[in-house]
Amino acid sequence: MDAQETARPTPEEEAAARAIIEAALEAGLRRFYEKVQGDDVIGPVFARTVHDWEGHIGAMTDFWSRAVLGTTRYNGQPFTPHLPLRIGEPHFERWLKLWKEAADETMPEPLAEHVTAMAQNMSHCWSRTLESKQAEQA
Repeated sequence: MDAQETARPTPEEEAAARAIIEAALEAGLRRFYEKVQGDDVIGPVFARTVHDWEGHIGAMTDFWSRAVLGTTRYNGQPFTPHLPLRIGEPHFERWLKLWKEAADETMPEPLAEHVTAMAQNMSHCWSRTLESKQAEQA
C-alpha cells in the first residue's frame, strides 16, 4: 500500500466532512440573510420577493450544497426568478460584499475562500446576463 492509498478518507470520514461543510453553508447563509435584511441596497429587493425566509434559506442551502458538494437536492433554475427583479451591478456588488463577510464570519477559511470565489464568478456571469436580458426587454 502506498502513501496515497492510506491518505484516502474512509466513507465515514467523508460523510463527517460533508456534514461539516453542510452545517457551515447553512450557518453562512443564515448570517448572510441576517445582513441582507438590514441592508439598504439589497434588503428591499429581498423584502419584496422573499416571504418565507426559512424556505428560502433551505432552498439556498440546497443550491450551495449542489454547487460545492455536487449533491442533487437542488433541481431548480436559479437564474429565471431573478429576471423580473430589475437588479444590476450595485446589487451584485453588495450581494458579494455581504456574502464574503458572512462566509468569513461563519466558515472555515478554505471553505469561505472557495464559496466566495464561486460567488464572484456567479455574480459576474449573472450581472452581465441580467443586464443583457433587461436591455432586450427595454
